[in-house]
Amino acid sequence: MSRPRLLLVTARFPFDRGEEFLETEIHYLADAFDVVIVPWFPDADLSVRRDAPAGVAVRTDILRAFPVGGKALSAWLLRHPRALASLPGLSLEERKALGASPALWRGEASFLLRALRLSQLLTDAFRDQPFDAAYSYWLSPAALAVALLKEHGLTRVAVARGQGGDVYHERASLGYLPGQALAVARLDRVYGVAAFIQRYLQGRYPQYRDKFEVARHGVRPTPARNAPSRDGRLHLVSCAYLAPVKRLHLLVDALARCDFPIHWTHLGGGGLEQELRARAASLPAHIDWRITGPLPNRDILRFYQEHPMDLFVSVSASEGLPVSMMEAMSYGIPIAATAVGGVPELVEPGRNGYLWAANVPPAAIAETLRAFHALPDDAKQAMRDASWQLWRQRVNAEVQYPDFTRRLRALLDA
Repeated sequence: MSRPRLLLVTARFPFDRGEEFLETEIHYLADAFDVVIVPWFPDADLSVRRDAPAGVAVRTDILRAFPVGGKALSAWLLRHPRALASLPGLSLEERKALGASPALWRGEASFLLRALRLSQLLTDAFRDQPFDAAYSYWLSPAALAVALLKEHGLTRVAVARGQGGDVYHERASLGYLPGQALAVARLDRVYGVAAFIQRYLQGRYPQYRDKFEVARHGVRPTPARNAPSRDGRLHLVSCAYLAPVKRLHLLVDALARCDFPIHWTHLGGGGLEQELRARAASLPAHIDWRITGPLPNRDILRFYQEHPMDLFVSVSASEGLPVSMMEAMSYGIPIAATAVGGVPELVEPGRNGYLWAANVPPAAIAETLRAFHALPDDAKQAMRDASWQLWRQRVNAEVQYPDFTRRLRALLDA
């Protein structure tokens, strides 16, 4: 008996960087489906290719044929006037949201053009090879494109993930994400990677409430748990690309207020690395610190295996469901973090760590570090055990991805 066919539309995976969760998820999808991956971003670096399971087909002809830039898309539309006839009609709510803003209308037109062009390329490529399910990894023009494939009879089911930046209108430069409503109306399911994304979409589109489900990402089990420190210092670790949203300056300012020995390691680099180094250089002598610079993921995981850590710290202004935090939890490290995005789904105050308000001041961070350092060893160990348990229950790849795959298969039987 043949297995169901799945079309997976990505931005760049398995090429280039980004979409790291797919490096794990694709193995579970390939166990249940005959998978064809189609990356569609024309800027993907095809010289950098990551591993995909044997038997997974990867098509690059789509992105090679995709026009680059708005002028190229407009020129394509002029050559294919029939595509205008398939333009999805805008709802009254969408027209009201776009209002009198030329910039938003241009955004809507760009979204539609990309979706239509991608849908047409997919239709031409797979006209005689229909799929059972089509899955867009982002709630982007690709999500509308796979929904249009269903309308063309080339897939039975069309779904998308909602990751964060592709979901929240408030994070968009114009305060609105044109085209999202069109995709949501036509998709069978949208799987938010965290419960807060599901709630957001249900609040925004109550008429489609039952379409939105939670399907978290996950990280694999670790070979061993991390060990606590034994040298009397508080060993802190943070892990992030050094961008303004991560606000690592708040942590440095908090460390300057601590009057007990601390060793802080930041795993990662980024645009603000030199600025952060300069700021940390003025920390008092009893605060040791290290900023590693850019690290591949395997080196980050090796760090947790080889270096005792007491507390993972995040002071970010915005998060989705952060993989860095999941990885620390998989090693049994407690978490102290700002309660933004999906972080409260990972951290339970008093159980496996601490949650701060998004606008937490350095003095409050320092007080938390002081209180944690003063805890007896058995209380700290209880937090470590709880952090590992919450990873196992909520973001274990060996639980999350098989469950998502089963639910995707179930849609075919509905």
